[in-house]
Amino acid sequence: MSGAGPASASVRVRVTRDLGLFDITMAALGAMVGAAIFLLVGAAYAVAGPLILLSLAVAALIAALAGMAYAELASGRPDASGGAYVWVRSALPAPSGFLSGWLSWGGHIAASALSALGLGIFLVELLRPSVQSSFFGPNPLEVSLVALAVLGLSAVAHFARVHLPLRALGRLTLGKILLIVLVAVLGAISVFQPGPPRGFVVGAPVSSLELMLGAGVLFIAFQGFEVVAQLSDQVKHPESNVPRGVFVALLLAFLVYGGFFLAVLGNVPATTLSGWPACTACVGGSEDMVLLGVRYLIGQPYVRDAVLMIGVVSMYGALNSNLTAAIKTSFSMARDRLLPGMLARIGGREVPPAAVALTFVGAGLLVFLTIETIAILASLAFLGLFAFVHASVIALRRGERRSAPGFRVPLVPAVPMAAIALNLALGALLWNYPARSDAPIPPGTFATLLGGVWLAVGLAYHWIGGRRTAGRPVSADAAAEVGDILATSKDHVELERYRVFLPLREFEDESLVELGARIARAKNAELSLLHVVEIPRNLPPKAIRFRYVDDRIRGLQRLARIGEHLGVDTRPVVKIGHKVYEIILDTIREEAVNLLVMGWRGERIEGDRRVLGSNIDYLIENAPCDVIVFKTQGFRRPLRRIVVLTSPIWSLEGIDDLALILAAEDHPIVEVVALASDPSEAERLKQESTRFEGRAHERGVTVDPKVIYSTQWESEALRESAEASLLMIRATSPGGLRKFSLGPVEDRIVKLAKCPVLILRKGA
Repeated sequence: MSGAGPASASVRVRVTRDLGLFDITMAALGAMVGAAIFLLVGAAYAVAGPLILLSLAVAALIAALAGMAYAELASGRPDASGGAYVWVRSALPAPSGFLSGWLSWGGHIAASALSALGLGIFLVELLRPSVQSSFFGPNPLEVSLVALAVLGLSAVAHFARVHLPLRALGRLTLGKILLIVLVAVLGAISVFQPGPPRGFVVGAPVSSLELMLGAGVLFIAFQGFEVVAQLSDQVKHPESNVPRGVFVALLLAFLVYGGFFLAVLGNVPATTLSGWPACTACVGGSEDMVLLGVRYLIGQPYVRDAVLMIGVVSMYGALNSNLTAAIKTSFSMARDRLLPGMLARIGGREVPPAAVALTFVGAGLLVFLTIETIAILASLAFLGLFAFVHASVIALRRGERRSAPGFRVPLVPAVPMAAIALNLALGALLWNYPARSDAPIPPGTFATLLGGVWLAVGLAYHWIGGRRTAGRPVSADAAAEVGDILATSKDHVELERYRVFLPLREFEDESLVELGARIARAKNAELSLLHVVEIPRNLPPKAIRFRYVDDRIRGLQRLARIGEHLGVDTRPVVKIGHKVYEIILDTIREEAVNLLVMGWRGERIEGDRRVLGSNIDYLIENAPCDVIVFKTQGFRRPLRRIVVLTSPIWSLEGIDDLALILAAEDHPIVEVVALASDPSEAERLKQESTRFEGRAHERGVTVDPKVIYSTQWESEALRESAEASLLMIRATSPGGLRKFSLGPVEDRIVKLAKCPVLILRKGA
């Protein structure tokens, strides 16, 4: 870890945690309530019959055991982003780590294919309703092609960085859940409406094997825990929020699935469900049960189209979640040298092109299979993955290698061992899933064979290609990890102390840091320096090269010496996160910042408002503190002439203190230029200037007051400041929706002035 010691000794590096309980719950719930709820009613009923809800409960119980393991590992080891594979690799001997990651990648590929195929079915049904039969039978070519197109669109969106923030996705997930609940309520009401007999009736006795087959095919519905693992390093208070999010998401998903299944099956004509397991509806496509049941909801044709549209939105969200999880897992494995290095090369994009391409190819091949085959394949992968996770809990608990307190799985090792046995038994039973009337190979047999091929390919690469990679020498830079320098303890901030805060994009603007340090010294304040390393939402913090972070640390450390040289308590921090302006605003609120200082070097493209790597206007409008915008272009010391503008709306309050602080060392002439339209305004401005002169005289600063009668403030400001060392203005609020932003005149002055400009905006 070359150079990591001295740099990290004074600069704290931490990953920002900006997700709360609602965010993590909705993220897991969005992955759970996706394709399975719309596609697997028929697949589960075909084997479990009238006990389908009991099968759902068994699947939820087995998933809850996995949820406990995820809750313990994600709350106790929240720094291990990259999925459950990271936990397994740190706890179990090789090749367990590789196999868990390989299963996770394959499971998410299959889950992506299931969502894409469901989208193809629903989009084709929405645009061209089936009129010949209520069943599709084997996938028509147009359905698979539409599924492939949707999958490609999602992959392109990952390349183009077209995705919603996680908080926005959480709100959309909540809306989606509420709509599905509404459909379930309509279905419950429709059961009692007049019409042909509807609902399932008890047929032949259901065996324990058939009950477990229904649980196995529905197990894919509860695999959203992997999202928790991917996001655990971004969750606030992971020791409490992660377990709560896992269990709340699991409970809500079970209730939503149960209500929706009852609504659908309660409205399917009884003639198609009678005689199970040889019922008419039991031999069609899995998705047909929903398409058939919604026709009788309230008896309104628009309800069917609404359900199809809800399904499209739900499955597209699940598709993106699974694609992102697959990409993150393959990326983390490649960074750990368990997969080819090309899967970790970003190449200036948000995602590794090779990882997206291979995931797309794998999912694209699967969309030509039946829904049952894909669902069983995904369930097999996640059952195997969760077995490794349970084993990791046992191994890690034995060594107590935990980074923080959190949820604890009870009765270890008994509970994890029982969960492992259940997972393996359920996976073995899926071999027996029966064939449809038109399927040449039973889905259970075919999915198991495909799963075996996937494992064989992975093990072959691991033993042949992996050994070749492992034998290469690892350089010091490559061995160093960002996680090795992350600060784990909380920052203790004296909230009652005045705080000056400088977010920095680059490290050349020493005059900006000196300004902040002089203000902090005058107010006996702490100076906080922040540099944000922005990473894409689709990648974990490991996506950042250690050398890049180490360079950022050293650049920030050099600027921190300016404050230390002036005798100011300086606290430099590097944060790793996704949205620069959100991280800055969160820091301002959490640390009760009094003054935000933002620099602008003067470069500006017409129409572009991006400064500091974030939107400066957004920060000015939303920061709940005083804000300084300092255009440093052309700033030179010593200062010879400072021009302070006043007018009926530009007050001296606040800007006068800053002028005295800046004039304390160089003793320049401070020229107070009052812009007035009539003598009464001029008199009031003179009185304000006189008070300032008295204070300046006590400090040995020369003040030269000047009154200009004009209403052309912009042109006068530019003319008076032409030869100045610095132009200073206290901005006024334009009011309305942009209450705390800069006015248009001030904005143009900053842009057009030939000298450095400092604008102060007083906070709320």
